[in-house]
Amino acid sequence: MNQTFWKKTAGVTLIELLLALVISTILTAAIYRSFIGQHRMYYVQQEVADMQQNARVAVNRMLREIRMAGFGGKNESLFGENDILKIFSNVNLYTQIITPEKDVTTDGITYDRITVVAAYHLLGTLEADANKDTAIISVTYNNGVKFSTDKKKYACINGVFNYEIIPTDSKDINLKVGTKLNEDHKAGSPVFLVEAITYGLRMVDGIPVLFRDQNTGGGRQTMAENIESLRFRYRVWKKSDKSDGGEVDSPDLVNYVIVGVRVTLVARTMENDPELKVGGGFRRRTVETYIDVRNMKS
Repeated sequence: MNQTFWKKTAGVTLIELLLALVISTILTAAIYRSFIGQHRMYYVQQEVADMQQNARVAVNRMLREIRMAGFGGKNESLFGENDILKIFSNVNLYTQIITPEKDVTTDGITYDRITVVAAYHLLGTLEADANKDTAIISVTYNNGVKFSTDKKKYACINGVFNYEIIPTDSKDINLKVGTKLNEDHKAGSPVFLVEAITYGLRMVDGIPVLFRDQNTGGGRQTMAENIESLRFRYRVWKKSDKSDGGEVDSPDLVNYVIVGVRVTLVARTMENDPELKVGGGFRRRTVETYIDVRNMKS
């Protein structure tokens, strides 16, 4: 006898199905929201890291060049007087080793600007011995930069001895008319270009940037983007007795010499965060460092 067994199969009601859909939607939304939040946090952290690295690189370059201010000139006379300016009187119209400018406005940004003078650029070496009382030197250049224009006529030999030259593209360089070497120099001695380098702010395509200008005709080069503020304070010593005059915003360069520079800049993120309701949505960091100007002390 064949028997047929019927098994009762329980189904899913419409209410149970809707409830399951609601629960799964809530869970999916929570997971998605968590993912979006973590992604945004990662993006913000990356923006902040980029901003900090951007500011750090800019400050390090500025720090090195401000610290070198006065390199290439001996301070053998009065305190704070550097041979570079005793010999050249000015380097591309700058008459101080450190020229501070307070509250300069460029492209709607008000900031502090600084120009520093030193033998910054090693162009090459002497090709042959150069003897005292001669008026010509031969240079083996390291790269394409030469003493080729009227803004590149300030030469420093051995990082100590300064001579104004007649600009030329040739390796054979004549000293300024009426000038001769005051000492002997061996072949291979380093030959530097003395420059006046300016740091300041400007706007490029709506972005505030830190610029560096060598004042040799190449114009202002961007060092770092999204730098909103640049301020300097100066540590000064009195020329007459080397007494400490503290830190000032606008130094009296007649009676005091700058021996230190405090740099403060404010960097911001490249993109703004819509969830940050202050400061236009940009995150900002303030970077401050003090620079000891070694070549201005005697």
